[in-house]
Amino acid sequence: MATLRNARYTEWLAPEEMHEQSKRWFSELTFIKDEQHFLNNLIQSFAIKPIEEKEFAMINDFKKAIAENQLRLNPILKQVQKHMNQLEIMLDDVNQHEMEKAYKKTHKSLYGRLNKYFLDYRTIKERGFAKLTHILKNTKKMALGNPEYQLSAIEQPKTPKAGFGQE
Repeated sequence: MATLRNARYTEWLAPEEMHEQSKRWFSELTFIKDEQHFLNNLIQSFAIKPIEEKEFAMINDFKKAIAENQLRLNPILKQVQKHMNQLEIMLDDVNQHEMEKAYKKTHKSLYGRLNKYFLDYRTIKERGFAKLTHILKNTKKMALGNPEYQLSAIEQPKTPKAGFGQE
């Protein structure tokens, strides 16, 4: 079955299609890089709240998974950028069959590697959010904002109403 999938993928992709696919990859990877920064800040906000040791370990596991994923992200991001820059090989009018073949082979390899990366990252996020949700549900009292702040009624100044005959 795996050979069938590979055979389908190896059918001709136009250089424009490979370029669009590479741009999507780069965009998704850049988004993930920003998202990981956000997730680290979110995790940090959980770490400063009073939580139990078990819950702290759950947060720490999520943080480690993100850190490991970040180590994988940067080389992949650089490889996709390099791949995008080498697209000229496919677009120039020079017949460079070996270089074109190598470019397609690299594209196919990136395709598989990125699909695995995106799947792994999605799994990390799902598991991490499940852990954070569990912690939120099990936290007895979670104060949002300043717990000492109280709303007070704003009194409107009383203005005399104009009566009948007064204007």
